[in-house]
Amino acid sequence: MINKQKLFKYLSSQNLMSIATWDKKLWTATVYYVIDNKFNFYFLSEPGTMHCQNIAKSAQVACTITHSSQKVTVKKIGVQLRGKASVVNNLQKMRWMLALWNKINPGFEKIITLQNIENKVIKSKIYQIEPEVIKFFNEELYGPEGFEIFKF
Repeated sequence: MINKQKLFKYLSSQNLMSIATWDKKLWTATVYYVIDNKFNFYFLSEPGTMHCQNIAKSAQVACTITHSSQKVTVKKIGVQLRGKASVVNNLQKMRWMLALWNKINPGFEKIITLQNIENKVIKSKIYQIEPEVIKFFNEELYGPEGFEIFKF
């Protein structure tokens, strides 16, 4: 349980995630994300983007999260995960996500709002990734090239 809390703390300290999607070919994208206490990831994106078009056809995604300024000489930390992505339509969840997203990613609070999404002022939708597996690389916690796998 302690290591799962450390995983959550790490994931909450980051805000960028690379996401891989699939239709007939692979595609990757980088998104700003937030996470809830059940380890669900949320991001905003326009449905017309390649990764969202792929999600509409296949919910399976793979993602990576790491701090890109890590030096090769320091103890590595990062995450790989696999899960299912979907559009969020629950208003309560949407409000929560947008409040947290705007707090962590300030500067667009007046633009990225539920009202602007509902009124189609912005094209973005909220997506949720429910993880199936999270692999937590953490050499400080698990030793050289060490990791732990969490299943959901």
